[in-house]
Amino acid sequence: MRVLTALVAFAVVTALNLLWWWWPNRPVEITGWTNAPLQSVSFAPYRPGQSPLTRTFPTPDQIEQDLKRLQGKVRSVRTYSAGENLEAVPQRAGKYGLKVWHGAWLNDNDKENLEQINLLIDHANRYPDTIERVIVGNEVLLRKDLTANQLRGYIRQVKSRVKQPVTYADVWEFWLRNPSLADEVDFITVHLLPYWEDEPIGLDRRDPNGSLRIENHLLAIFKKVQERFPDKKIVIGETGWPSDGRMRSDARPGRVEQVRYFSIFRSLAEREHFDYNIVEAFDQYWKARQEGTVGAAWGLLDAQRNDKFQLGQPVSAEPHWRMLFAFSTMLSALFLVAFASWKHRPTPGAIAIFALFAQLVATCYLQAVWIDLSRTFYFEKMVGVVFWGVLLAAFSYALLRGIADSLAHRMTDPSLYGARVREAWRACRELPRFRIVQRIDLLAQFLYLMLTVLCIFYLIVITIDWYDGVIRLSDTFYRQIAIDGRYRDFPIWSFVIPSIVLMAWKIMTVLRKETVPRHERFAKALSFGRLFGYDGSTGYVRMRKSFSRLRPVLAEIVLSSMLILWAVALLITEGAIKLYDGGAGGFVSADGGRWVIRTLFWNTQANWFAGLAVLMAVPYLATIYVSLREPLAEPPPDSYTSKW
Repeated sequence: MRVLTALVAFAVVTALNLLWWWWPNRPVEITGWTNAPLQSVSFAPYRPGQSPLTRTFPTPDQIEQDLKRLQGKVRSVRTYSAGENLEAVPQRAGKYGLKVWHGAWLNDNDKENLEQINLLIDHANRYPDTIERVIVGNEVLLRKDLTANQLRGYIRQVKSRVKQPVTYADVWEFWLRNPSLADEVDFITVHLLPYWEDEPIGLDRRDPNGSLRIENHLLAIFKKVQERFPDKKIVIGETGWPSDGRMRSDARPGRVEQVRYFSIFRSLAEREHFDYNIVEAFDQYWKARQEGTVGAAWGLLDAQRNDKFQLGQPVSAEPHWRMLFAFSTMLSALFLVAFASWKHRPTPGAIAIFALFAQLVATCYLQAVWIDLSRTFYFEKMVGVVFWGVLLAAFSYALLRGIADSLAHRMTDPSLYGARVREAWRACRELPRFRIVQRIDLLAQFLYLMLTVLCIFYLIVITIDWYDGVIRLSDTFYRQIAIDGRYRDFPIWSFVIPSIVLMAWKIMTVLRKETVPRHERFAKALSFGRLFGYDGSTGYVRMRKSFSRLRPVLAEIVLSSMLILWAVALLITEGAIKLYDGGAGGFVSADGGRWVIRTLFWNTQANWFAGLAVLMAVPYLATIYVSLREPLAEPPPDSYTSKW
């Protein structure tokens, strides 16, 4: 009977697991997505391990391989530097039918700028048949590396010595703020990136007339710049959408979303006759150090030069879902076989319940680890992946072991119901070395405390928009630190098991027949002391009576307050945008912008993460409730104090 029950339960949860992986990752047909080549694409040929920050550059042969990879997909490529072996681009692009928009990288270093300018001039004159446009600097006004007058001088140097049309590229607002630069260039190159706008725009948002807001925004900005500079040709030097990373407002990154944006933009470009360049050819891992996951995920191809999608073909949000389905199914099968063959002979009902939770834990664990692994861009990230993999594996083991013990009725003593953080921590410290591995109840509580602290840490880091400071490491070495919440991912899947899965099991334990009075059962089942529904016979922590109501639950008060308050702060900051429209109201920042709450609850990733944090606060809140209802300890008689 147990074998038959296990087989049926496994078949049911496997079908549910297949639905979990297949439904969100099924191929999606994108309206208007064709196989016609794109006009131009930004070309940064850095591979994993290479970076302009570390001065490790691709070889000319690697650059040629990348140009060949783009053959048939685009008509032109745009470079951002004239050095770093990038002379190979105009030198070899013609072999593959590609034209080049060649650029010089300018910053606040005059010597480096002159080197870039001279290389740009030399390349433009040496490869006139391939280089069709010359770009002097990229977003230097946005970064405040140069003033408009300094930039003007560099533009004049290049323009006087090359035959190709010359331009400067920056975000569209900075052209409007520096209109005099238009007199120095042959055409205006603007960057239109709706994901990075002060008010990000999601792909599904619509105006009152039913038209797509993002399409109307792109057209409105283009015409606004065109009206400001009627005598100049307007070229869109950068536009695109990230395939991975965190949401901003309702702007969600993703593979399907990336293709949807390309389709929307290209249809608009063909209708309005835009001249454009897409960001970018390949994912750039090195950008993740400065811009997080989203900075490394703008490419048409991934960093290993594999297609993320085919032009004109349906797109899958996660192409590897079949592998993840197989691994998660096999993992849950191992858990189920171990439980069904347990010497304690679980009942058929217990086997069915365990099969469901085993699959939930296995699927959520694989999802969390895979997301972290796919975002491993440098060594420190890999260390983080290993840390989270081990931590979640330990907690998942404790959870499933606790569920198994509870379903097998191995615990009967109800004294653990009211245990608090202080008692659990004291009991953990009093254990002999390494015995905590054998005490699943205390191991679970210890790991839950670790996850709680980490959740609070992520809430704070994501909520803070900008923090900048300097750490003194020695007399001669300082390190600047900066935290910018815009670049931090929401670690949703890392906290699903200790929040949603755990809470599902705790609520299920309420349905069991207990010796606890019915009106107290719910609060005690949700408490920290009964983290996994333990009754305590394998070792338990008693709630010690105290002379104070609040002192024993100070830890619970602090942890639950931090989780809830920072979750609220996260939602507020994600709903705030900075405007420069000259209007009134809101909080005025140092740069003259106004912070206003306009997109509250639009960011579903922020909503989910905040919700998980609140769920993790529930055991602490339940423990506070149970503790406050416990009778206080009576003070000792006088004879035991001052009169002896």
